[in-house]
Amino acid sequence: MTEWIQAGGYAGDLQAAYDYYRAKGGSRAAEQFYERYRSCIEMITQHPASCAIRGHGWRQKPIPRSTYSVFYGKRGRYWMLVGIQSTVQDPDRIQALLLLREVAADEGA
Repeated sequence: MTEWIQAGGYAGDLQAAYDYYRAKGGSRAAEQFYERYRSCIEMITQHPASCAIRGHGWRQKPIPRSTYSVFYGKRGRYWMLVGIQSTVQDPDRIQALLLLREVAADEGA
């Protein structure tokens, strides 16, 4: 089985998304988002190749009933969860963020 790691900033992305839903809809909305996120992660880790490859080799799995997606990819001998980003923002900004995190992870390896 291939190992999974998180890029720096990934946990902060999850917290920011959770906080967004809490601010907009309260604790229940935030918890519902988190449950949809957990289901998404379970699917990704069980079937990582099921999502299409996007720019620079990253895969994108939308989190159901949200504007957020999980971005991840195969990096060497492991899979990396690189970001949770709202897809209503500029795709070039998302791509730049993912590349910065990849470079930082490579430098730390």
